[in-house]
Amino acid sequence: MKSIAVIGGGVAGLSASIYALRSGADVTLFEQFGLGGLVATIDKIENFPSYKSVEGWKLANDMASQAKALGLKVIRQRVLSLKKSDMGFEIVTDKGEYTFPSAVIATGTAHNKLGIEGDYVGRGVSYCATCDGAFFRNRPVAVAGGGRSAVSEATYLANLCEKVYLLVPSAELDAEQKAVEELVSHANVQILYNATVASVCGEDQVRSVKVYSDGQLSEIETDALFVATGAQPVTDFVQINDLKRERGYIVVDGRGETSVKGLFAAGDVTSGSLKQIVTACADGAKAGSFASAFSAKAK
Repeated sequence: MKSIAVIGGGVAGLSASIYALRSGADVTLFEQFGLGGLVATIDKIENFPSYKSVEGWKLANDMASQAKALGLKVIRQRVLSLKKSDMGFEIVTDKGEYTFPSAVIATGTAHNKLGIEGDYVGRGVSYCATCDGAFFRNRPVAVAGGGRSAVSEATYLANLCEKVYLLVPSAELDAEQKAVEELVSHANVQILYNATVASVCGEDQVRSVKVYSDGQLSEIETDALFVATGAQPVTDFVQINDLKRERGYIVVDGRGETSVKGLFAAGDVTSGSLKQIVTACADGAKAGSFASAFSAKAK
């Protein structure tokens, strides 16, 4: 039977698995944590076709259940390296070694850090409002960032928290107009532009943040700082010199294949300009289908 490996259990990896399994492939998915990836942490999704609104955990769970019903094998191990050899693609994890004729990289991205979080991560500093926002219900919080994710995080928190400070590092927000309008409709949201977080204050827990804004240093009382400043592709484990990248993101063709024959990639880890759930699923469908076809020829 044609065999492929999928590295990453988010929606791109699950979509790749589903399409490969339906084409008759034997699919093994490597994921250190739970299936669903970042989508499973989203409170509400309103731009995925067929749903007016769906909770992230439900969408992720439905996809995982579908893949498992088709015969998906899941190995819950951390992938340490991916290499190319005459035998195929060699995967080394923290618990074993595996070889496959074809592989799909769907490891997504990792959150950017401000560099001043220190020991406050988990003590008031968070990278996921839907994960940790409820801990700060009816309390003041701050969000650092000015893009789509920062606007989304701040809007979510505005429905939970007493006060939300959005600390934007530039002179304007970089998000869809509709999303910005929804954010500013909340009376408890205060936006500070040209604002940079200088430090986090508090003994064992975040109690305030010091912020440079328009050349002045001020201190804002807040019980939490949610960092929403973008992300970087998770590709540090890939040890293949011929793999083409752009700004760290993996370059793929129209089939989802990389510059290395037999190696495919899907979702946010690729150089595609639109990072959405629906595009990750589409990427996965292509990568899974063509990886399966390549594996069949390799056999």
